Amino acid sequence: MKLMKYLSWALLILGLTACGSKRGPTGGEADIERPTVISSSPLEMGEISGKTIEIDFSKPMDRASITNSIYIYPPVSQRRISLTRATLKIEIEDELLKDTNYYVTLSTRLKDLRGNSLDKAHTLAFRSGEAQSGQLSGLIEYEDPLDKGTAINLSLFSADSLLVMMDEVSGDSYELPNLNPASYTLRAYIDKNANGRYDLVYEPFFEESISVSGRSSLNMSMSYVDTTLAQIREVKQISPHELEIGLSKSIAKYSTLEIIAEGSEDRAEILHHYLDKDKLYVLSSKLDSTRVTIKMRNLEDFKGNFSAESSIQFGVQSSSDTTPPQLLSTIPRSGATIYDLKPKIELFFSEIMTGKNLKLSLLASDTKKEVPCEILNVQGRKVTLQPVQELTNYRSYSLTIHKESTDYSGNKMLEDRELIFLPIKR
Repeated sequence: MKLMKYLSWALLILGLTACGSKRGPTGGEADIERPTVISSSPLEMGEISGKTIEIDFSKPMDRASITNSIYIYPPVSQRRISLTRATLKIEIEDELLKDTNYYVTLSTRLKDLRGNSLDKAHTLAFRSGEAQSGQLSGLIEYEDPLDKGTAINLSLFSADSLLVMMDEVSGDSYELPNLNPASYTLRAYIDKNANGRYDLVYEPFFEESISVSGRSSLNMSMSYVDTTLAQIREVKQISPHELEIGLSKSIAKYSTLEIIAEGSEDRAEILHHYLDKDKLYVLSSKLDSTRVTIKMRNLEDFKGNFSAESSIQFGVQSSSDTTPPQLLSTIPRSGATIYDLKPKIELFFSEIMTGKNLKLSLLASDTKKEVPCEILNVQGRKVTLQPVQELTNYRSYSLTIHKESTDYSGNKMLEDRELIFLPIKR
């Protein structure tokens, strides 16, 4: 009987314990809503002579996440920070600097009770005495147009590399208000993989220093780090005299170009060469060897990467050039009105045309009086020319590229080509 009595008491105690520790049903949607800052006391740019700042969040926050997530600038050595559910309290014990703006930055290391990080880094500005109204703003350029509209993580540092403020911006411009007059370093990157840090090469970055006094301007260029070196990628033979050299990337300049016959030291004479980003157009004397080495030295790209040398072997086609050159297009187009009495005219050909082989005439359409022209430059297959004197306003002109014009091999154009235009200057 005693045994049955003890068993009954044990079952009762177990039943009460189970009732007392009963939990709600498991499952359902997890809380993934990120907290945000909803208010502060004092309000932003309010006076903090009382040395106490309270910041309210949209959700109760985790006290353990306070460490290394809150920054104050100018730096405060003596302070007390506490958290009561959704309210953060900062008590400053240092003497405040006179007529100075103070910044409290909350990083995304600050989390709620469910482990959700703050929605973004927040910087709140307050004042001690008279408010400072320095401002830094500028335009934003993107190396990759697809990055436009993506959030940019922006940080502003003091001259001694202390964090002043953080922000998240996007679009074509940014603005940082309420700054103290000082020297700063502006740093920005796009966190493409959302890992909270800048990843070299894969993410665009910007950094530059500036002195701010009043309204200051600094444009940002979100660019990728590129450490690759430019190399010759391919060679196309347009004719026995013309080559199109393709490069692995756009370059700003190079020092020398050589075309060397295989098995000898003979070099082809370079008659014309024009660099257009990642293409090099070359007109040379005839390549007699069946195989040549093309060598370029000191290739420098637009980011300062320097390649001492690049070369490629190329098999020469031995066929002769019998293809007549063609005029492919013009700027302006024929029949257009132009608003310049001394216009620059661009002619685009199917191959490189040297100025001395072009036969041109510019005539007034009504009087047939010829106006002398000069060739300003030859850039690959583009020829730019200009009349040596101003044309008569509201008088139509005709530029004829005569069929006697020849390429370097002596092939003539099949027919005359005429460009008619009307200059108007109001």
